[in-house]
Amino acid sequence: MRKTDKKSLSFGVSFVNATLSRVAVDERVVDTLLADCRIPKALLQVPGARVTLEQLARFTSSLILASGDEMLGYGTEPLPVGSRSMLLHWLITATTMEQVLERLENFFHIVNKGFSFHRVLDDEQIHLIIDPPYDDEPFVSDMFFLTHRIISWLRREIVPIRHLRFKWSKSIMAQDFRAVFYGADMSFDCDCASVSFSRSLLAKPVRQDQASLALLLEDLYFNVFQLHFETDSWAAEVERTIRDQLDALPTLPELAEAMKVKPYTLQRRLADEGTSYLTIKNHLKRDSAIELLINTDLTIEEISARLGFSETSPFTRTFKQWVGVPPSAYRDSL
Repeated sequence: MRKTDKKSLSFGVSFVNATLSRVAVDERVVDTLLADCRIPKALLQVPGARVTLEQLARFTSSLILASGDEMLGYGTEPLPVGSRSMLLHWLITATTMEQVLERLENFFHIVNKGFSFHRVLDDEQIHLIIDPPYDDEPFVSDMFFLTHRIISWLRREIVPIRHLRFKWSKSIMAQDFRAVFYGADMSFDCDCASVSFSRSLLAKPVRQDQASLALLLEDLYFNVFQLHFETDSWAAEVERTIRDQLDALPTLPELAEAMKVKPYTLQRRLADEGTSYLTIKNHLKRDSAIELLINTDLTIEEISARLGFSETSPFTRTFKQWVGVPPSAYRDSL
């Protein structure tokens, strides 16, 4: 099955605000970075507003360079720019993922910025647990995100996450975690924060080399954020099937017939992945609308028609429900 178009993925502005929450950078620098990434500053105050993955990736990468801190204020002291590049040079020479995880754990002990991972094995899984048991949501989710992306890059595939555990209660950021972590199961209000993988991962080989590492390091954080490999999820296949039909979407029975499964089977398999056809349709339209507003000169009327709305006013109302502001205001603030 084909991958989801990474350019259409969007995230709540809570991710941008979390990135800004502790970093020590002059406000004028932040304003310049936001403008360069075409993120309207006013939208940061709108709880439902969203930005594309590309915007978030570019902004985070730029903010790290501007602050000189790869941990963006979450360590006991800054982690100098280039530290994770050094880590990747070390990881790329490992032969198995077991060596990768051991080196990953040792790296954070060596740099000693106030936290580390430790590994716990059971019969079926390996658990990476954050020490001390942080309850800071942005920090923990960012660490799990980057760790998973690096592991997946080394394997040249999206490594399945068996389970994620967080210390805090489910929050507004958590609504996007399913996309961030590829549909992984999650638990909240736990005693510790951990990410778990199948124990079989340990014996698998590293599949990248120095040439591919050089390409990744051309813009490490931007490329890691944008990282995407083909997945075999039903949700991804549904997205692929309907992506070019947003102006006239099929019904569930019509979609199931095109995918050569029974409607109830497709419905159940999507439910097993924690989603539904309606959710996929709405998210795809929402993220496509944001992408078209940012990166094309199409009029609001043209975007509305392309997304299957019979009139502009229903699109405007729906977009405001999705994002927090009307499409015209969103575009005007770019």
